[in-house]
Amino acid sequence: MSWSGRDFVMLRVSEKERSAVSLSTAEVSALLEVPERRVRKEIEHGLLPSPPRIDFEAAVYLWVVNSLTDLEPSVEWRRSLLKSIRNHLVHSSVSSIPKEMDVVQGVLSLHLRSMVEEVWNRVSSFSRWCDRRVASEPSILGGEPIFRGTRLPVRWVGEGAERQGGPKEFLEDYPYLKPEDIEFARRFARAYPRVGRPREPAKAPAR
Repeated sequence: MSWSGRDFVMLRVSEKERSAVSLSTAEVSALLEVPERRVRKEIEHGLLPSPPRIDFEAAVYLWVVNSLTDLEPSVEWRRSLLKSIRNHLVHSSVSSIPKEMDVVQGVLSLHLRSMVEEVWNRVSSFSRWCDRRVASEPSILGGEPIFRGTRLPVRWVGEGAERQGGPKEFLEDYPYLKPEDIEFARRFARAYPRVGRPREPAKAPAR
């Protein structure tokens, strides 16, 4: 699934909304496709706090650093990069974020604004989907997160789609699901891994 669609205008994001972002290592890995080992590496080098709660500026930094893995930048260079990103995002309005930011003078520049937009859209679209489609009721499957209005566990769908490599079977068996539900469920399962034995729903009735 492509996450590049701009269904949210980045220029309207308030500082309060950005400051409310607080992600775990698993959430960063699931939503931004940054390997958990990358996050742990940044923690080990003192660039991120431990235990990690990743704010929006740090999430943008991780997205940027993960795109530069072939360069193997030094710790001090990454520290300077993180500081520069924070300065651009914390001390400036979103509308004044530069389209490009030089990271190696005259040699390498980043499309900072588009990266900021991408990170925000990945995080905010997932949050909106969870609010709209995911529920948890103690009386249903012991509180396991389910698709709202059903008994279908979100993690079960996400884990199954991950194993099968596609949404086809779930879309056939559960016609009230949409392709985006399957993709977000996969990310949900990665962001909030299951503890204990899976609870499987009953098979959908034949149509």
